[in-house]
Amino acid sequence: MELSYGLKDIKEASDFILKNIKNKILLICGEVGSGKTTLVKQICEKLEVTDNVSSPTYTLINEYNSHNGLVIHMDLYRIENKEDVNGLGLFEYFDKHFVIIEWPEIIINDLDCNHSILKIEYLNKDKRKINLTNITI
Repeated sequence: MELSYGLKDIKEASDFILKNIKNKILLICGEVGSGKTTLVKQICEKLEVTDNVSSPTYTLINEYNSHNGLVIHMDLYRIENKEDVNGLGLFEYFDKHFVIIEWPEIIINDLDCNHSILKIEYLNKDKRKINLTNITI
């Protein structure tokens, strides 16, 4: 499923994503500056997150409270190998919480659970295209 949107339409983009994902694990791929964290912030707002949403580039994992339980936001950009992923306890979150992972490329081919992949393409300064794929294992 694809959707093109302008930055002023980010609420509609997050609605599209939440309406069309089929599970609670969302992997977000895209170039630096494509708007991954901006989109995550809007998704978290729709999920009624009550905490401040920020990029977990340095903390690797942020936990946010919402009215529907914890939302886990991960950023694997700085992870260099799969062993480091295992050390994070990443997979322990999967069964219990809504999980959003930016830069999931290091694990994307090894997941043995249902998940959704969102690819963001930077079209220009104000326009993005997203492609959403649900993976059923």
